[in-house]
Amino acid sequence: MFRRPPPPPVDPLVLPNLSGTYIGAPRSAAGLMRPGRPAHPAALPPPHLRHYYGLRDGQYDDSLYLQGGAHDAQRLRDALTADGFTIDGPVLDFGCGSGRMIRHLTGVSPQIWGVDIHAEAIAWAQDNLSPPFDFALTTTAPHLPFEDRSFALIYAGSVFTHIGDLADAWLLELRRILQPDGRLYISITDAQTLAEIRRIQPQHASHQHLAALDRDTSYHTQDWQMLMTRSGPWAQRVIYDRDALTQRLTRWFDLRRVIPQGYGWQTVLLLRKRS
Repeated sequence: MFRRPPPPPVDPLVLPNLSGTYIGAPRSAAGLMRPGRPAHPAALPPPHLRHYYGLRDGQYDDSLYLQGGAHDAQRLRDALTADGFTIDGPVLDFGCGSGRMIRHLTGVSPQIWGVDIHAEAIAWAQDNLSPPFDFALTTTAPHLPFEDRSFALIYAGSVFTHIGDLADAWLLELRRILQPDGRLYISITDAQTLAEIRRIQPQHASHQHLAALDRDTSYHTQDWQMLMTRSGPWAQRVIYDRDALTQRLTRWFDLRRVIPQGYGWQTVLLLRKRS
């Protein structure tokens, strides 16, 4: 008797229209056992939880990982100081991973939260960086488990570079939990970012992704406001026309600063929530 072969497995994280998922911790068919908290917390996350930060010549460099996190945390501090903003309340690291930046913000606020969709990274951070920080696993659905006006500062490094169709909903969710006059610090990929990548790394994979998109859309001959290469919350890359994005954002926020290369190659936008 002829039997049709089963369809190939589908990775839910590459479905372009799926919301409300997360990257689960590895488990066997029998389930998952999370070990007890370590008696001696690890100094650094294992390489597979570093999300390519600190990678040089195919190898993870511990010093580079730490220096990069400290540098980006200092850029955040510098931007707030230049804006005359003093943190007077809780802080949220939106898309914290395993705490690369948050670990360098001790003393900035008595309460600092980190959230991410990567379960294993959050579990590592909970076991090794808490206290003093708090962490929670969230999903790709634009909702966070915090009350209105909970945070004085929210920052997101290389997060909106991966959020496609739901970016506006996420920005409004962050606005909901931001205090009046609070600051939102986000990085984006824009034309200036692409030019910097072309200058420094002409073999970077992003060029191939954009070339494939151009073959499908001929975007380089058209007026565009946003590009998305590939699909899914992990693999996709989002590129903005900066002027078009900031024009839309100023309906909800005051734009305080634009910082080219404020987060690696990416451009940083510093926004203020209106009362």
